[in-house]
Amino acid sequence: MITLPGWIPAEQWAGYIEMRKKIRKPMTERAIKMAITTLDCLRETGNDPGAVLDQSTFNSWQGLFALKQEEKKAQSRFTSLGKQGQVTANNLQDWLEEA
Repeated sequence: MITLPGWIPAEQWAGYIEMRKKIRKPMTERAIKMAITTLDCLRETGNDPGAVLDQSTFNSWQGLFALKQEEKKAQSRFTSLGKQGQVTANNLQDWLEEA
């Protein structure tokens, strides 16, 4: 049995493992070791391990990937456009020019 490092949040890890079982892709002991190594590499590049696990769980991804930061920035900028989040041709053009 593998002991998780303290920097991996137990709740997010359990959710990821549960999702893998539900999509019928359970992890072997070797796969778990590889996932921990991948999370450690992602952590060293500034990715929060819990958020990485949540991202994969939410999207039913088998693997673990760097957080999609650019998409998050684009979504937050898009929702801030216009009155009450509504987009007009003018503010959409301004937004596109800023990107």
